[in-house]
Amino acid sequence: MDEAAIVLRVVLGGLMAFHGTDKLFRWWGSNGISDSLDFFSSRGYRPPLLMAYAAGVTEAVGGLLLLTGTATYLAAAMLLGVVVNILSIHVRSGLDNRRGGCEFDLTLLAGVVAVTLLGPGSYSVDDLLGVPDESWMPVAALVAGALSGLAIVASRRAPREAAR
Repeated sequence: MDEAAIVLRVVLGGLMAFHGTDKLFRWWGSNGISDSLDFFSSRGYRPPLLMAYAAGVTEAVGGLLLLTGTATYLAAAMLLGVVVNILSIHVRSGLDNRRGGCEFDLTLLAGVVAVTLLGPGSYSVDDLLGVPDESWMPVAALVAGALSGLAIVASRRAPREAAR
């Protein structure tokens, strides 16, 4: 199971760190925070600039923590909050990702839940440092992540209608 945990941690952590660093630093070809600001503004997030930075930092830091297996349950809670938020936007468009649906988001959700349930594993900074891996930690991470994501979802205003 340790091998499964490391595969999930590296892939999910890497993907989330990729998205977060792109938002913050434009390292991978986007327009960075300005793209995120436009997106968050159009989706009713308040205040949109703060939410854009919060998303970028959460994705980058949570992704890097998960990738290395450092504070794994905190990282999982952070990323679960982001994924719940993303899922709330795309689920309205159905499953098909080509139509703005949520199939990729569901895959991220399943991965974050799976790595949370597996725990950091032997090949992690948590294990190297002797961080306890108690049975309540995965449940606490899942509950905290889901609640934080739902709190952000609940704070959104209705999205602006497209200009005609």
